[in-house]
Amino acid sequence: MAATIDVAHVITWSILISLVCGVRVSNKTYVEIDGVSACFRRFNATHQIGCNSKASGDVGVVYYVETEEDINYIIKTANQAPYAILMGPILFTLTNVQSLWNSGKISGMMVIHLDKTPIPDTFSPDNACPSDQYGLYHGNSDYGSCTKGQWNPHGNSMMFQDYAFPIFILKNETEVDYLIHDCFEKFNKPLAKGHPRDYPLCAVELKDSMSGSKDTVTCVRRNSMQVSLNPETYCDPLGDNNIVAPLKAIPSTEDYPPKSVIVAAARMDTFSMFENEYPGADSHVTGIVGLLAAAEAIGKVKERIVNNTNSKDILFAFFQGEAFDYIGSSRVVYDMVNKKFPEEPVSGETHIHPIDLHHISHFVEVNQLGQRDNGKLWIHTDPISFSSNKTISDEVDDMIKKITDIGGTVDLNLGRADSSKPLPPSSVQRFLKKRKFPAIVITDHQASYTNKYYNSRFDRPVTIKANSTDYDTITEQAKQLTKVATTLARSLFLLATGENDTDINADVTKVNHMLYCFLTNKSCDLFQEIIDKDNLNSLLESSTPYPFYVGVTNTDNHVTSLTKRLLSLYTGDKQENVTESNCNAPAKYKVYGYTWMQGALEPGSTNREGSCIRSTVSLTSAKSPAFDITDYDWHSGEYSTWTESSWRQDAISVRVFLIPSEQMETIILATGVVLTLIFLLLGYFIHTRAGIIFSQTRSSRYYAY
Repeated sequence: MAATIDVAHVITWSILISLVCGVRVSNKTYVEIDGVSACFRRFNATHQIGCNSKASGDVGVVYYVETEEDINYIIKTANQAPYAILMGPILFTLTNVQSLWNSGKISGMMVIHLDKTPIPDTFSPDNACPSDQYGLYHGNSDYGSCTKGQWNPHGNSMMFQDYAFPIFILKNETEVDYLIHDCFEKFNKPLAKGHPRDYPLCAVELKDSMSGSKDTVTCVRRNSMQVSLNPETYCDPLGDNNIVAPLKAIPSTEDYPPKSVIVAAARMDTFSMFENEYPGADSHVTGIVGLLAAAEAIGKVKERIVNNTNSKDILFAFFQGEAFDYIGSSRVVYDMVNKKFPEEPVSGETHIHPIDLHHISHFVEVNQLGQRDNGKLWIHTDPISFSSNKTISDEVDDMIKKITDIGGTVDLNLGRADSSKPLPPSSVQRFLKKRKFPAIVITDHQASYTNKYYNSRFDRPVTIKANSTDYDTITEQAKQLTKVATTLARSLFLLATGENDTDINADVTKVNHMLYCFLTNKSCDLFQEIIDKDNLNSLLESSTPYPFYVGVTNTDNHVTSLTKRLLSLYTGDKQENVTESNCNAPAKYKVYGYTWMQGALEPGSTNREGSCIRSTVSLTSAKSPAFDITDYDWHSGEYSTWTESSWRQDAISVRVFLIPSEQMETIILATGVVLTLIFLLLGYFIHTRAGIIFSQTRSSRYYAY
């Protein structure tokens, strides 16, 4: 028994030593690259898009391509495949990617993404005709498929391709320099044209392993077939929450007159090919800030709307998931039709009166606002409803005249787009598919987009002149958006009350702060003011702005939460003598929501004067109805069907190592086999003589004792 225990000790120590040595060998073998973002899989009802690698990762020799000539060298001459291509963003085009992949010589790609790296003059991974299949004009021979002109002429559709290999972007300058100088140039760069380097070669393992595959229909079916106690989810629906806020808190026990609601709307999301790279400066942030600033201006005079029984209500709405075939707006329309908007009433509780499509009198949407086509913002209308209904066309004309006249008073130049052209991609299209009413969309383009980086990682603050490193320095963009917000606020007030109030003004400081917080530094004072203590640490952990990607339905979206709090602050009422513990709605009374905020800093102190805000702001589902309708026809094209693949915690990684020559690999293998045989024989020898070896040892120790 004693001999057995000693053998067990030896085995245990041997295992521990092996593990420690294994970790050390691994650390010496691989260099981890941490500053990366991965291209990942998404699905709709018919296709899969994005990137994927083998479960163990794809390995390739690093080759840094700087010119088109380097790409041609890889395709035609290079003979040390497979290669992992390292390139700058200018060469990262759909043509180059497809040519390299079709060569059969690449296993993956790494794209440099640094602030100092030159970027292409134009780049949009979206389609040239975004979300056309789910818009108002799909199938219309006169207006569908951008027959009147492409809205996004710079769109290359790279987002919607299926890449059978991993693609990463590199965001750390030190790691990029290491890959170029200490990896490629030191080991891989040809010594002369057509003369590749000898081994060892510097390689990289790109691991980007996704759980889902094929399409949403297949993925959802696989999810539903889980029978284990710990089921694996293969994909999740894209979606989050919309934010809505009617000014009038009309309870469900009262009447809501027809055509009594003016909708003022903006979208909240964007996308790019790579995880967490969603700046969206012009794509949607300008619209968010413009509408929030207008809401803040109206919030100061809202009592004149709320207390006037003859005035129309104003419903502020921010839609999520619009970049993925109008998820949020589609859900609102679906809920309106089914009398479930803003929420489905619960028996015994008092809610805000349900709003449906017949309650809408006007619809004003702000879209991209950050740039000016010919120095103007442009008002777009729907040619179908405009030409088919005289009442609607007259009301649209009246809306446009009022807005352009008000814009002139604040030095905002507004033009009317060609009325024979369809509406640009916009949320209101989903509403007009169900019911026609006066609607306009205000954008910064007359025909094609002025935004050359629509829905891409290059849609940065600098592209709209909002790139300030100082919280209080007013940018040029803030000044322009303030004019837009003032015009919008006065116009909405005029439509609601019939009164033209020139004292309604947006606050340029608040506009500037919102731009800075959304686009530059999320730990800014404004966001600290509206957040609660429980989420403060998350806000302060870094200055990096929160991503504007809709995400999946089972995760929290920080942008949605912050936008909701801002809208509550701007349109709500501060409750006096209310503490954090009792900042909530009375039981069974859901007309108002109550939000606790840290509040502004007290004068001369680091303490904040916490406050409870009562408002009509609420969240509604921004999940596609396709995932809630029993036996939905996935191929009907009625609702968005986008899902995102899930992946394991260790499924994404990039690490660099050296590949030895075949001769060296043979020597290493042979040496390993010989050493294994030697240690097996040694172990067998010790095992067969354990009683003699270890009993003698114990005897000597016994007599010494």
